Amino acid sequence: MIDYLRDGTAIYRQSFATIRAEADLTALPPDLAHVAVRLIHACGMVDIVQDLAASPQAVTVGRQALAAGAPIFCDAEMVARGITRQRLPAHNEVICTLNAPEVSPLAQRLQNTRSAAAI
Repeated sequence: MIDYLRDGTAIYRQSFATIRAEADLTALPPDLAHVAVRLIHACGMVDIVQDLAASPQAVTVGRQALAAGAPIFCDAEMVARGITRQRLPAHNEVICTLNAPEVSPLAQRLQNTRSAAAI
């Protein structure tokens, strides 16, 4: 039998440790580096760091908005489902209108994707 890690919590911790070891986060301020680690965990691409840009207060303002109860607007069901609700500071509503009945006809009329029309 192959010996591998079976404990979900340990796998989660190891995943983030691996990301921190393999990603070059040195160019990012600490708060944005934390966001970058989460992005890497979501997409599996350590090189996404080079494509990140944010205003100096982006993370602070985003956290304040979440703490104040701002909703989270997603362009894909997979993104909406991937949000860990118990980590949200104010039981924030997660909104994804991708499958709303009016989105598909709107996308056709705009000659664009459903994701774009949903936004």
